Amino acid sequence: MTCPRNHPLANLGTSKDNGWGCDGMKAPGGCRSGLTGFKQSYGMCRFQCKTCDFDFCEECYLEQLNSRRCAKGHPLLALGTSMDNGWLCDSGDGCKSKARGFKSTKGLPRFRCEACDFDYCERCYASPNPKNCDKGHPLTALGVTRDNGWGCDGRSAPGGCQRAMTGFKQSKGVPRYRCEVCDFDLCDKCYDVREVIDAKPKMRMELKMESMKVDKTLIPRHWDETIMGDIHMEKGLSPTADNVMNRFGKIQLSEKEVTAIQQIFDDTYKKVYTRDRKGSKVPDRLEVVRAERIQNLQNWAEFRLKQQEILEELVQLKEREQLGACSNGHALIPLGTTQDNGWACDARNEGEGGCLSGITGFHQTKGKNRFRCEKCDFDYCDKCYLLRTGAKLCMKGHPLVPLGTTQDNGWGCDNASTKAGCLRQNKTKGVDRHRCEVCDYDLCDLCYKKHIGHVINNLRTAGTSIMDLNSGDADGDTNTVWLFHGTSDEAAEKITRGDFLVDKAGSNAGTLYGRGIYLAESCSKSDEYSTENSDGHRCILLCRAALGNVLYNDDVAPNVDCIVRQIHDKNYHSLLGDREKCRKTFREFVVYDDDQVYPEFAVWYKRVYDAK
Repeated sequence: MTCPRNHPLANLGTSKDNGWGCDGMKAPGGCRSGLTGFKQSYGMCRFQCKTCDFDFCEECYLEQLNSRRCAKGHPLLALGTSMDNGWLCDSGDGCKSKARGFKSTKGLPRFRCEACDFDYCERCYASPNPKNCDKGHPLTALGVTRDNGWGCDGRSAPGGCQRAMTGFKQSKGVPRYRCEVCDFDLCDKCYDVREVIDAKPKMRMELKMESMKVDKTLIPRHWDETIMGDIHMEKGLSPTADNVMNRFGKIQLSEKEVTAIQQIFDDTYKKVYTRDRKGSKVPDRLEVVRAERIQNLQNWAEFRLKQQEILEELVQLKEREQLGACSNGHALIPLGTTQDNGWACDARNEGEGGCLSGITGFHQTKGKNRFRCEKCDFDYCDKCYLLRTGAKLCMKGHPLVPLGTTQDNGWGCDNASTKAGCLRQNKTKGVDRHRCEVCDYDLCDLCYKKHIGHVINNLRTAGTSIMDLNSGDADGDTNTVWLFHGTSDEAAEKITRGDFLVDKAGSNAGTLYGRGIYLAESCSKSDEYSTENSDGHRCILLCRAALGNVLYNDDVAPNVDCIVRQIHDKNYHSLLGDREKCRKTFREFVVYDDDQVYPEFAVWYKRVYDAK
């Protein structure tokens, strides 16, 4: 476990003084121990980075490690291998170590909550069977809450909330179980009575398995149907019937095709170090050894259906204007760059870290973009506005910045050169201008409202001209691009035979932007998350990703709550985390629905270090 600057946190044990505050206070939801400042930490376990003067209490430390918790939300502590039989795994009859009672637990690793006298063996700790939200996502135990900012969603169930909660401001001191994806919360009593539903029920042995009914129009022309056979539906897929087999096959690529993949690797490789390499040396290049094309019919069908859904949602987004709103729901009007200091960003009075531009009062806003609601006397600076509403992107994935009303005709709307044409017929005097300085790209206000930014696929390299990557008809309209995902041999096998599992996402790459599928436009970024096999080779998946409307974020420390909220509200379908801009490393792409990604190629390669 490390601090934000990647220094290891030292366990200082139980503190004897109050001279420190937990830095978990700055995170969404605050400190898990309820610390709000100094002089509250006496007798608490402390984890510290002395270099950065960074501290975590034990609760926040375990939260960052994604520690399992007991039924009441307390973290389970690892006690090591048990030397006696005086305890029982509280999984009961469902114990995966078959610990049916006392005197059967000797030699089993033990995870314990002393407060509740609650124990798990190692297998049950590592293989949770959580209760889910209404859409099947696992509910995470957040422990006892210190504020009233949430309401139990059990109140919408028959009989209402088990604690008789009817809204907000009734939840202080109540254990909370939450799904971030759906903004779904349950109190402890509603969680206790909720049934455990297996999202993928096991098929009965007596049920006859049927071959998948194949829609011939669905199968891509470049697939070889002769090598495909029936396999059981693997995890991540959503068959329409329990007794249907999937159709699956994989083809070893020819030498010419492997050469093309190597060209794609060479063209996208950047020798840049990030902390995800954990101190290991950056290779000079990646040498492709072999590659396979994946033909997974159920996965492909789900991907194509999701493309169609995104296409319909993009049409709806273009028809309505996306404007940020003040605290009372009125639209914020862009006023452009101000020439005075007579206003202050109202985000300074909100949670989530205050104003992102560091504005704490008046006389600090000259020269900053202003978004205003006159009715409520409410203002946002550009950074806070974009955080809460998202920025539309130019055709290469950079954010379009509002410059306000122009007084001259010295610019032209770049939609004028497209088939659709400029909605103002390229008359730009007195018109609001939205601009990307990097690309010299401009849109007038009307074209900006209809605009859905697309990220140019940087895999259109010499390699793609050698080998046809067979892009689909809907790819351009849904912003479908080719991206990399680094993994292990075992995980690659599970993903290609089944699908990505969003609820498992982040176990290797982290969850900087929330739980999702992390992808990269550079193979060297994905190489950081690969695992070497017994042959000394590593695996990267080359995937189709339907990005749709992309949410842009260039914050060093992103606000995950705001990101997940906008994805959940379907204003955006994916996220572009511009670490290249804020950290000089790589741009990362995250999708939050496994149906938006299809792993087309599994590529094995080896790292090469030039001799010096």
